[in-house]
Amino acid sequence: MNTFNYFFRSIPEKSNFVSFGKVHISILIVAFIISYIIIKKMDVNRSFELLVGFVLLTQQITLYSWYFITNYNRLTEGLPLYHCRVAILALSLGLIFKIDLLSNIGAYWGIFGSISALLIIGGDPFIFPHVTQFSYFIGHLFLLWGSIYLLFVKKISMTNVDFKNMLTFTTIFHMVVFIINNKLYSNYAYLIEPPFVINYAFNPYVYAFIVIMVFNLVLTLEYLLINNKILGSSDSNIQVFHKF
Repeated sequence: MNTFNYFFRSIPEKSNFVSFGKVHISILIVAFIISYIIIKKMDVNRSFELLVGFVLLTQQITLYSWYFITNYNRLTEGLPLYHCRVAILALSLGLIFKIDLLSNIGAYWGIFGSISALLIIGGDPFIFPHVTQFSYFIGHLFLLWGSIYLLFVKKISMTNVDFKNMLTFTTIFHMVVFIINNKLYSNYAYLIEPPFVINYAFNPYVYAFIVIMVFNLVLTLEYLLINNKILGSSDSNIQVFHKF
């Protein structure tokens, strides 16, 4: 029981995780190797979709249960308002229930978000082992692999109208989260400050605008690159979803 309580403890400490240390590098190597295998060796596989979907859904349920039960920063950090949390929920439900809209959001948001999160660690202040550390890396690794599978193996895509709708949804999401952040004094979607140190004090509205524009630019680049790749494939491999 003591081990169980220690794993799910809620009193913050100083994290001992070393960015680009041995453990971090090992995780990045595993992320790259499995990503490569998915792209080069995998075919469309319903069992893989369900595995990724249920792992991500279990990870999210565990994380929010911990926030709720321990009351650790329940409102300021425990809501599903970070990019990757939204992407994980969308991807998991999209994969499990074959919902094209959610699969698209999860994959397009997820591939950029997961890579960024795995390179720039934004974990909670706890010493290993702790539930948030397992949740962080399991969530972002499976988000990465699920996104790569959908974009490069299953080859999902969107029409121009679908993509414009996603950009509209993304912009509205950021605007709403910015308001929530100012009400709760939180930093969801990193719209108040970045997950790394910058030696410049931006006007909060200017900074939020920059974050929104950068995120939309990344989505646009993903859309152009991925669709150019798909258009070069045979028609039989193209799956275009029109349900956004």
